[in-house]
Amino acid sequence: MVNSFLMNYYKVKIGNCKNINGLLFIRNLGNISIGDNFKVNSGINYNTIGGDIITRLITSHGGKLVIGNNVGISNSTIYCINSIEISDNVYIGGGCKIWDTDFHSLNPIERVYLGDKKIKSYPILIEESVFIGASSIILKGVKIGKNSIIGAGSVVTKDVPSNEIWAGNPAKFIKSII
Repeated sequence: MVNSFLMNYYKVKIGNCKNINGLLFIRNLGNISIGDNFKVNSGINYNTIGGDIITRLITSHGGKLVIGNNVGISNSTIYCINSIEISDNVYIGGGCKIWDTDFHSLNPIERVYLGDKKIKSYPILIEESVFIGASSIILKGVKIGKNSIIGAGSVVTKDVPSNEIWAGNPAKFIKSII
């Protein structure tokens, strides 16, 4: 009931058959669009592997978050000030973070004294049928190709081609899967 209220209040466009278990935090100052058969598992009662106890979908002013059909997310945070697109049939494991921004300036003078005016942000694209393992972090400007797998605990800092397994910090090629 609370999750439906939040979706309506924050003007989230969502398709049919939503299955939201546990807590969902939404802040939509941009545009959030979600396809059919959206699944969320948040909290220890719905996802026992740990991580956060809530799923967060956050857009800043001008941010555009598009989530396709048949997407499942567990206890994860997606923060968008630019553009994040998650295509159909993607699964995002517990405790993942997907951020299209650095949040702060890399210049210490700007960061400390001038209020973070030059924050870098680049779009993220996660193509069809990708699986992102638990506790992974997907950083700004990354494209993850179709059918690829990101190993648990990985930090993805550059593009991952289709049909490959990548893992580690920073994530590196492990092997092809097709």
